[in-house]
Amino acid sequence: MGAKQVTRTVACIQLLATLLVAVSALIFIDTRAAYSAAVGGGISTLVTLYFASKVFSVRIGAPAAKIARTFYVGEVVKILLTIALLSIALLWLKVAPLPLLLAYMAALMAYWLALPFTFDASVRTL
Repeated sequence: MGAKQVTRTVACIQLLATLLVAVSALIFIDTRAAYSAAVGGGISTLVTLYFASKVFSVRIGAPAAKIARTFYVGEVVKILLTIALLSIALLWLKVAPLPLLLAYMAALMAYWLALPFTFDASVRTL
């Protein structure tokens, strides 16, 4: 499986995890908890897609230094974007913190959950 397909798989699993937590929150708690879960999972998915777009913006065959720099800059911006979005959600939106953070963590687990579906012994980049 190529890197872009793995990225799509991870993003889909993140969206499914977000949906699962949001629906569970809607059933067992209330609409505010479901909204909070959707926001938390959405933040995780959004920063994953940002990072993927940054990494895949480098052309094939680019110098290793440029690829590494793009990766590190993308990761730093991803972390800062996550902090900013979580701060905005917690401070300015009327969200419940626990469902928001639980859905965020569930969406982050998509990286682990995608591993069995995306593992391939051969190494392909695209």
